[in-house]
Amino acid sequence: MRVIGALVLQFAGKEEWRYSQQPELNYTADHEREAYVTVLHSSEDYVCGAIVLAQSIIQSNSATDLVLLHDKSLTDKSLQGLQAAGWKTKRISRIRSPFSRKGSYNEWNYSKLRVWQLIEYDRVIFIDADLLILKKIDKFFYFPQLSAAGNDRSLFNSGIMVIEPSLCMFEKLMLKSFKVASYNGGDQGFLNEIFTWWHRLPSKINYLKVFKLDKHGNDEHQIPENLYTIHYLGLKPWLCYKDYDCNWDKVDHHIFASDSAHKKWWEVYDAMPKKLQKFCALTKHGNWRIKKWRGIARNASLVDGHWKIRVRDPRRYHLVE
Repeated sequence: MRVIGALVLQFAGKEEWRYSQQPELNYTADHEREAYVTVLHSSEDYVCGAIVLAQSIIQSNSATDLVLLHDKSLTDKSLQGLQAAGWKTKRISRIRSPFSRKGSYNEWNYSKLRVWQLIEYDRVIFIDADLLILKKIDKFFYFPQLSAAGNDRSLFNSGIMVIEPSLCMFEKLMLKSFKVASYNGGDQGFLNEIFTWWHRLPSKINYLKVFKLDKHGNDEHQIPENLYTIHYLGLKPWLCYKDYDCNWDKVDHHIFASDSAHKKWWEVYDAMPKKLQKFCALTKHGNWRIKKWRGIARNASLVDGHWKIRVRDPRRYHLVE
């Protein structure tokens, strides 16, 4: 619920007054400004994922704004592709995770906190770039801050969150970031420490692609019906061939393997304009890595048998540096 008029917010020994200059808007659901938001930082590894994410939102018949926050690591070419996919791009300065190890995968994950600075919107749904929208999720904008799907018992997964942007909250988070440790060194651990009271979204809005193996390690790993999204853990679809999920090639990645989930991602890829598909090209190194692990799987005669599949992915003939 939103309050119009004077509102006192206290934190860090300060008082901040906010006063609405346009009471006639009344901030009802009909007038709320909403957006889907994602963040890219430190490399271009997730540009393809963000492009397919945007297209999956559009293909779900949502007309909501798409906002992508990025640092200086993205090239002009990548930005043009992201904008063509539907993102409104905004450049940010990345934020280091104070409790992460130097050079770790989550070293700059606190950049996600910049989402609270998007005060031109009343409410946003943050989405990681390795998710895919299968069904329109606009109705979840009506959930309050902070709403998310569970990750493990009392913890939530920060891959999808309903957030209400606020400069006061951003300042509070920045002040807390140097004092409150994160259980995983990244944003998810930190946000779980801050938002100890959170609102639970159904798990099917952030379906984590992770499975238990049977005793033979040969489970098909079919995804359930009626999911809203798939969160692609492990090796990402664009790092594999179209023909199958290359998580099958590595024994320690079998828990992340699912051909049915893999197929869903490539269906969105195939339906988007050809000019956008080129941003998901295979690199020479990436192709070498897939072939290497296919060879290891073949030599080990892994029982799932995916190494036997005849690969037809046309991207193999258009490798990039």
